Formats: sequence, structure tokens, C-alpha cells
Amino acid sequence: MIWLIIFMKLVSNYLKRGSAMKIEDLMDKERKAQYRLLVTLYHAKETLRLKDLMRLSNLSKVTLLKYIDNLNHLCREQGLACQLLLEKDSLSLKENGQFHWEDLVALLLKESVAYQILTYMYCHEHFNITNLSVELMVSEATLNRQLAHLNQLLSEFDLALSQGRQLGSELQWRYFYLELFRHTLTRQGIDALVNQLDASHLATLIERLIGQSLSAEALEQLLIWLAISQARMSFQKGYNDHFLRDSDFMTSNIFFKRLESMLLHYLRRYALEFDAFEAKSLFVFLHAYPLLPIASMKYSLGFGGPIADHISEALWLLKKAHVIIHQTKEEIIYGLGIFFSKAYFFKGAILSQPTNSQYLYQLVGEDKRALLRVIINHLVLQMGQETDFSQQLSDDILALLVFSIERHHEPLLVGLALGQNKVEAAIAELAIRRHLGHRRDFQLMPYDHQKVYDCLITYQTVYLPRQDLPYYRLKQYSSPYELTALEAFLKDLFQQKNTREEELSLSPAAKSSFAHKTV
Repeated sequence: MIWLIIFMKLVSNYLKRGSAMKIEDLMDKERKAQYRLLVTLYHAKETLRLKDLMRLSNLSKVTLLKYIDNLNHLCREQGLACQLLLEKDSLSLKENGQFHWEDLVALLLKESVAYQILTYMYCHEHFNITNLSVELMVSEATLNRQLAHLNQLLSEFDLALSQGRQLGSELQWRYFYLELFRHTLTRQGIDALVNQLDASHLATLIERLIGQSLSAEALEQLLIWLAISQARMSFQKGYNDHFLRDSDFMTSNIFFKRLESMLLHYLRRYALEFDAFEAKSLFVFLHAYPLLPIASMKYSLGFGGPIADHISEALWLLKKAHVIIHQTKEEIIYGLGIFFSKAYFFKGAILSQPTNSQYLYQLVGEDKRALLRVIINHLVLQMGQETDFSQQLSDDILALLVFSIERHHEPLLVGLALGQNKVEAAIAELAIRRHLGHRRDFQLMPYDHQKVYDCLITYQTVYLPRQDLPYYRLKQYSSPYELTALEAFLKDLFQQKNTREEELSLSPAAKSSFAHKTV
């Protein structure tokens, strides 16, 4: 079946991803296989045959069945409502839809030595092999093997654990732990991480900064970042790293100065040492994740800098490609700000699921897919990174572009003047709708002389109610040729309508610099 071939390719591509760190890389052999089995089942449309799963996992039938039994036992033991059901050599998934994916990840990482090392290093700047092996209750040989494995995974982030020290930019370490915890912390784990922070006081301060309260989800992400920063505040910052050298543009940014004052006010309560690194790293975090309101992001980017420059170039490209219009411009600027901030300041990605790009491309018409691929490739080149990290960011920007294309184009209003024979009119309408599919580009409705339309569709010899609108006279609703020609007719009118809308919405200053426009 075609869906199975596409599905197997999707999962296979995820399993073969090269340099990106996959969350199951922190698990032992059995837990990794069980996790990949869960990923496979969650992305399947129906039950999967054991022989297909054996081929995909490179496991024997005996081993696969053992892993399935052990996983079911583990979930029951931990009270997680997730079970794998085996029936006639086919496997399916059953769960209650009331737990988080992170609950599964945390369960499978519970005994991982690699993950225990990372959680230890989260709050210990230095380590000793002998002491750490005692702490984790493993041999020194096992610990050294795990450290070598971790260094392979950390290399994409430009980080390493060597000679008892954490090597690499402190900003990168904080980013790494943020991404790690986003994939691995349960609800209880997040509460334990942030319980030392004064959440209500922070919420008040950030509300003063941006003029409105953050959503509960955004506030939680901010608290996680601040908890990570506070736990590692005494660590060596690496003042010669590229982050501080490339951050001079922040000092002239009014939003940054206000943020710095806010952070100083907060940290004084805890008698914690404050330096420019803390404010700059928080500034980067707020721009690299969807936390700030659109108005605050736009205001901050309006003071210029490398991110604003990249956005200006990208906006010019998107306008030339007719992907951005007035209704979606602010959302696009916001998304581009996050995209370029992440690409400019951070490296590395942690993957826990297959990417969504293939599915996202299916949400737009074929005529737009090639254009989107060209745009995405250009933006990746503009970032200067062609890695799995850039691929992950590309999926985010692809979703943004699909949103812009599909959500905010003005639909074509089509009046159906198909005659008085209700049966014949209904069959003709059904044939038209079936051929066009569930496209939101076209709004088909029975003709009413009191309503406004962009065009009309009439049938055979039915009287045309208006002569001042474009129309298509369908001769046979069963004709593939005519239905295809009708679709082309509607697409052309849709394109004309939205091209006019774009031209009307763009101001004469559209080609001026982004920074100049947004100050």
C-alpha cells in the first residue's frame, strides 16, 4: 500500500538521521528499541505486521516480542495508560490520550547512565571520574564509555566533557539543557526544577516590561530558562566566545536596556552576582522562542542588528514570491525573528519525532510546493548552516509559510447557478466538490442575487443570472476534461484576486529596510 511505503520511508529517514542528537541515543539498547517502536506505531495509520517491524528494527521475532512484553509491563508498573496489543502477528497501540509524550521519554530514560551524567553536569561545573562513578554506581570503564558516547552527541552543539570540565560556550550549554529538559521533563519534573524561583514576582516584572501578561505556557518556558541560568550562574562564562563578541548590537537596543534593569531588580533579591552575560543570554532566549507578544518582538527588532538584517532580506524574497501579504506580515516577521535568532546564536538539535516537512508540503497545492522548497533552501543558505539543526528550523519556517499561504489568502467566492432540477443540480455540485477536494481557496455556494460573488458556475442550458461576472458553463459533470478545465479557471481567478489584494496591501515603503519600518 502506498501509505505504508511512505510511512516506512518517513520513519526510516528519522532512524537514519546523521548528526542530530536523537533523544533515544541517551537510552540503553532495549529502551532505544522500545522507543523507536513507539514512534513507529504513533505514526502508523493502522496496525503493523510484525515482519515489517522486524525489518525496520533489525530485531528477531523473539527479541521483538520480549521487548513488547517488557514495555507493557513497565507502563503498567508505572501507571502509564499505554499498551501494545499483539493480534495475529499484527501490532497496534492503545492509550487513553491523557498523558504527555515526555512521560514516555522520562520512563524510558529512568535508568540511563548517559542521562544521569547530563543531569549531574547540569549543576556541577567540574567532575572527577572516580567520584562520579561512585555517585552513579557504575564502573570507571562504563563511565568512560558513556562519556565518549556523550561527546559524540554533544559535538553538534560544539560542546564536550573532557578532563573533568565542561567545554564550550555557556550559552550553548544552557540552550542544550533547555532543549534536553523540553523533551524529558514530566509535569512533576518541571515543578521541581522551577520551585526555587519566585514565579509570581517574575510574572509581574515581565508584565511591566512588555505591557501585558505572558501566557501560562510562555511563562513556564521562561521559568525553565531562568532556573537553568540560576543553577549555572557561577559557572565560567567563557568571555572570549563568539556570543559576547557578536552581541554589541544589543547595547543600543532600548528593549535590552529595560530587560537588563528588570533582571538586575530580580536578582538583587537573592544577592546573586549579576553581569552583562545574564542579560544578553536572556535577551537571546526571548527572541529565539515564541514567548514575547508580536508587538514586543517587533519593537525590539526595530532597533536593528544582524537578526533584523536577515529578516529584511527574507521579507523581500517572500514578497517577490507572493507568499506574504498584509494580513500575515506580522506573524511572518515574528516567525522569521525566532528562526534567525536561533540560527544566529545556537547550534544543535535534539529530535524526538520524525520531521513534519512531508506532511506540511501536502497541505498546500502542488503549484506552491516547488516554490516553498526554493524559499526554504534560500533561507537555510542565508543562515549559513546546512545541518540537521537547520532542517529542524526549516520545518518551523515551513509551517509558518503554509499558514501564510493557506490561512490568509482571500477565498474565491463562487456562485452555483445549476438550475431548478434539484437532483441534477445536487449531483453536479457533488461532482464539482469531489473533484476540487477540500480546498479552502474556493467557497462554493448556491447562487443568491443578494450576495456578492467573484464568479459563477452554471450547467448546460441553465439561464445565466448575471452577465458582469466571469463564469464557466459546465456541459457534463462526469467529464474529467471539463472538471479539470473548471479547476484551472477557478485557480486563475483565485490567483488574480489575491495578486490584486497583495498589490493594494503593500505600501510604497514596502522596500525600505526592516529596521526603519519597525522603529
